[in-house]
Amino acid sequence: MKKENEHRKPPKEYIELLEKKLYVKEVGIEKRLAEVQDTIVKSIEPGKKRFVKLLKELDKSFPPNSVKRGSADGITYFLLDSAFELYFIGNNSALFIELQGIIERFCLNKACDFIAVDDIAKKILEDSFFKKTLNDVAEHFKTISLWSEEDVKFAKKITNIRNGIAHKNAELVSKHLGDGKKSLLTSIDDITKSVDAVPYIIHTIELLIKIADGLSPSYLSHPRFKGRLEAYSTVIGMTMNLFCDREFIALPNEVKYTMLNRIYGKTYLLGSEVLRYKIGEYKKRIIPFHDLLGVDDEKAKKLHQELIQLGVEIYEEMRKDLEIDGKSEIFVKPPTVKIDFSRIKK
Repeated sequence: MKKENEHRKPPKEYIELLEKKLYVKEVGIEKRLAEVQDTIVKSIEPGKKRFVKLLKELDKSFPPNSVKRGSADGITYFLLDSAFELYFIGNNSALFIELQGIIERFCLNKACDFIAVDDIAKKILEDSFFKKTLNDVAEHFKTISLWSEEDVKFAKKITNIRNGIAHKNAELVSKHLGDGKKSLLTSIDDITKSVDAVPYIIHTIELLIKIADGLSPSYLSHPRFKGRLEAYSTVIGMTMNLFCDREFIALPNEVKYTMLNRIYGKTYLLGSEVLRYKIGEYKKRIIPFHDLLGVDDEKAKKLHQELIQLGVEIYEEMRKDLEIDGKSEIFVKPPTVKIDFSRIKK
């Protein structure tokens, strides 16, 4: 009785490997280097033809002398030299990795710009996004109406292709670029070379343009709203936390007055009359409150309650100002500081 696998033919993929490489290529590192060099030299003429085709397609997608072409020129100037080099020599495997990397890093950097309302918030967001990937953030760009559903699908597809190439997973690469039947890591280059990379280059540029052209969220289009949001966001955290910073409390009172005027200067300039009055009342109490900490707990507790109430009123007045020109939902109230007076020592 014959064994089940005795007459099974070797997979076509293995036969192709033998025909293209093992039966043809000479063994030896020096031979491999020479062949790679020869391959690159021979790629120059085909590369020139590839560039003619690429430029033709780029002109269709980004017509010369158009606004869109200007954006494409800027994006390619700063970001796509390496991608063009890889396309020229026909190294599509490295090209896919390069394109995905550009989109991912550009997205992660700009996502922080979209969300952050000040430099402190941006730093926090950058730390939070540090280990995120394009798959993690692609949907966010659809949510804020910068990308379409097709754009999100493309971003996820090129990420899967990149992961397959980087991790030598031929099945994953074949699934997204071929018939899904290849499994040998030596097949990856053949799969990628059989694909027209031009649409991937063009779609990458389109995604980058959409992000670059959307640097300012629509709610910041009104200059007074933007100015107030920046000014109020800068001071509301310190206000709600009663300036309970050890270094600030230790300063001489004369210096504190000067610093308070500087800190609230922009808010005074942009705020309503009611807001300016509330801040003035707050400033009258905050320094005496610091002086009473650890000296007279009863008076300190009384001022504490007054300052907390004033902080809430200041926040609400800021929201009213913002609501005049836009939506104030983005302006979030920070938590109020809680003080255990029994543990304070002067």
